[in-house]
Amino acid sequence: MNSEDRPRRRPGLRLAVGAALTALAVISVTGVAVADSGTSRAAVSARTDAYTRDQIGDTGIEPNPSGLPFWASPDIRVCTTALGCASDQPLTVGGTAYVFVDINVPGPYGTGVSNGTLNVYYTVLGGAAQWPADWTPIGAVAVPASPGVTTVTIPWLSVPDDGPAPGAHFCLLTRWVSPTDPMTFEGPNTVANTTANNNISWHNLAPIPVPANSSTGTTVPFAIGNVANVPTANDLVFGEAADRHFETVGGKVVVDLGGQLFQRWQQAGARGTGIRAIGGTKIQILDLTKARIAGLTINPGERPQVLLTFTAALPASAPFPITVTQFGPGQAGAQPTDIGGVRYDVTVVRG
Repeated sequence: MNSEDRPRRRPGLRLAVGAALTALAVISVTGVAVADSGTSRAAVSARTDAYTRDQIGDTGIEPNPSGLPFWASPDIRVCTTALGCASDQPLTVGGTAYVFVDINVPGPYGTGVSNGTLNVYYTVLGGAAQWPADWTPIGAVAVPASPGVTTVTIPWLSVPDDGPAPGAHFCLLTRWVSPTDPMTFEGPNTVANTTANNNISWHNLAPIPVPANSSTGTTVPFAIGNVANVPTANDLVFGEAADRHFETVGGKVVVDLGGQLFQRWQQAGARGTGIRAIGGTKIQILDLTKARIAGLTINPGERPQVLLTFTAALPASAPFPITVTQFGPGQAGAQPTDIGGVRYDVTVVRG
């Protein structure tokens, strides 16, 4: 492809990030290594393009044209050892985890080795997250990304507790910052930033072990945010895999909205589909294929956590992917869209 034939990227401003690397980062490269000590100054400053995928099949086009969720990047994995893992593993509060990130080169807007800094951040599991206010740095490392796939490993020391729910459950965000690979200007909406920039990926996947025949099950958070800077009405929409139905193992999901959010939901008409209130501030999900809790008012600056409790009767070896997606306006006056979600990979284990 000639350079004239490449898709043109929307102009943007570069953002420099000064997050310091807190521990040793491990880098591996698969593909063609490019090195030439005689490279001219013009070649050194030539346009490069490294990208991380938002979905399988993502080739780095901006803005991302896919209709699939943008918050489940396949290029990010969280593992319990530096040896890596095929899929995310549960985090331990106070322990060390390892974040693996695959950087792909070249994307559609440049060629050659891309020199930059990979930045990794976390926030509580949930939907809409304000950039940068809701994100906390994990670490950063400067690395050359050569043609092929460069895998970077960043240790995450002293994994924190996530708050009201026991355990550690977090969303991750990665940003590739390079002087030869500029980004489109970033606003407060993390989904909008992710779709506009192939340098940014969001990873909201959580492995959730649930003990069989437990009356208490496993409780995890879902934070509901506001990226519009005006009060907004938001829906929580549930889903599950077409071939993996949680009810086949006696699975149940109960959502505790908490006092303030439950009161707001009632004042808005207690609307929803495939749900029922079961007392106090709790709502049972009756049908994961179509359940929706509608009309949750979130004010600017708020990101309250609702609590999801999973219970099941029978153990199962394969996980049940259950999604919760926040639909709301991405800016003042806009129509509701997907502004973030989580895939909970629920595995029912013997109690």
